[in-house]
Amino acid sequence: MINPKPYPLNFEQFLIKEYFKHGSINKVFQEHKYNLPISFAGFDRILSKYKIVKSAGPNSKLSESLYILSLLSSYKIPLEKIYHHFAPKTIQVSTNTLHRILHYTRLRLTRRQGAALIITPKNQSHKVLMGKDLSLVNSSLGNKGDLSLPMGHSKTGESIRDTITRILQNEVFTNNTIQNNFPWNIIPKHIKPIMYINITDIKVAVYHLVFPKNLRGFSSFKLSNIKYNSIKSVQTEKHVRSGVKDILNNFSILNKGNQTNKIKVFDSELNNSLYALAKQPAE
Repeated sequence: MINPKPYPLNFEQFLIKEYFKHGSINKVFQEHKYNLPISFAGFDRILSKYKIVKSAGPNSKLSESLYILSLLSSYKIPLEKIYHHFAPKTIQVSTNTLHRILHYTRLRLTRRQGAALIITPKNQSHKVLMGKDLSLVNSSLGNKGDLSLPMGHSKTGESIRDTITRILQNEVFTNNTIQNNFPWNIIPKHIKPIMYINITDIKVAVYHLVFPKNLRGFSSFKLSNIKYNSIKSVQTEKHVRSGVKDILNNFSILNKGNQTNKIKVFDSELNNSLYALAKQPAE
């Protein structure tokens, strides 16, 4: 078998960059009107060459769903009114999907899984790496993006290492990954979740990573202004992605040594609000 002719380095890096921007090979081809000098299979081989852990789910819809359902829990009006009056025109998630998520959430069931990373500098567990969620930026709403931990969907049966790598490649080290310089030594060989949190119908596993203090140059197309924030200051922020404050509160408790050997599973405040809303009499 003849090996395929290698592509120029700058073209490969261009494709990787476009992949991180749009989230899938198909969306990259759509964006370029299917006018790229490479096949789908060739594109996939380049992703493998750069050791890209491929997408596990629609991360943009995760942000959109949390945003709409957070509004629902605050305003306590029908979902359709929230959707048509407050949702950005560019929103991708449908009302059918939102109703399905709401249905499972109210039944206290999870049907999807995700992961969130608490990243702290060495010997500074009171600081955590966060960025502003770019998928929620909308000038017409005055929304500059919710503060978020690096987080996203995960796949059933995949290794923890792949789950963590995907999030780091997409939300912390995107430029390094494009340059084929991902810091693999950052991920511990043996790591387990420190807790689980249910955010809508997603069971999110939370992992704690410790970075060297001198590690900088964080980059992402999904998060902006990525930097260390004090956990205390995050609690006073208004625009924070649903579930993040809950995660950090429980992380602080763990740091104080008030934990058992059993990994805790708890519900986010958003879920508790939606449970309470479901118990109210219908209008």
